[in-house]
Amino acid sequence: MGKLAKELDASVVDNVFFDKDETSFDPADVEIADLNVCKTSEAEVMSYCASLHAVRTFGWNEVDKVTVIRHPVERAWSMYRFSLQGCYDCKEMKEVLRKVADGTFAARRHPKLGEGGKEKEKFVYSPNDSCAVQLIGHQATNLLSSVELYNVANDVRFPREKEIADEAVRNLREVFTWIGLTDRIQESIDGMRTVFPFLSENLNDAAALFGDALKKNGEKVDGSFSLPDGYIDEKGCPFEHRNAGKEPTCGTKEMDEETIFLINKLTARDMAVYKAAVERFELQQAVLKEFWDGSL
Repeated sequence: MGKLAKELDASVVDNVFFDKDETSFDPADVEIADLNVCKTSEAEVMSYCASLHAVRTFGWNEVDKVTVIRHPVERAWSMYRFSLQGCYDCKEMKEVLRKVADGTFAARRHPKLGEGGKEKEKFVYSPNDSCAVQLIGHQATNLLSSVELYNVANDVRFPREKEIADEAVRNLREVFTWIGLTDRIQESIDGMRTVFPFLSENLNDAAALFGDALKKNGEKVDGSFSLPDGYIDEKGCPFEHRNAGKEPTCGTKEMDEETIFLINKLTARDMAVYKAAVERFELQQAVLKEFWDGSL
């Protein structure tokens, strides 16, 4: 985003672009010849960890999008354990959550100063303050397409919470091609590989399975079905778990009722997203079953 901002003679603060008059704008609305400053349009697959509103910036608005949603309590607990020392200095989780909720939290690696060295506004966290914002309905925040809502998403006074939850759920339902669930990760991966066969663990095995399924559905299938004659997939695409959680060596070892209450308070919009994701996931599974059974 920094490279693109330089190309546009603009600045980018907290993932939002500003012109010389300090007015925010979306680069996708600017008439320039090429947004491909980082060669993003040449990639077949992109992994981009940012709010959905930034997707248009690089011309990815119409691409197939995939996301995996996690239960808010489990996600907050995982974030706490993963960043226990780097973010939370081994403090009890409920103590961290109380400070986040009252707007006074400051991590060791994120001072109380905001952009430009100014004292940050109480109750409002910078989107780049990951130690705090990862605990504030962050999944819903990342599903926002509106810059206006994104800019108030990390205000723990929650001035526009219903609008944020509604837009996040709407985008989840309407914008994404495939939605997975962390607590059903293997089913999620299997389904994603069905929707995107090029991600299959072995292309030859996948081609054979798809050929059989299409025949059940009355389609005519010839040869190796979409693979070049004689092609053998010797590399494969195994599913690897590289972000395993850590058992806490200090701080909170087990969540109590108060801790869970505080998580729910800070992530209410994420629960709305999670419920919508579960609903969509079950529908996806039903459609896939019909496809494999030949009854679609």
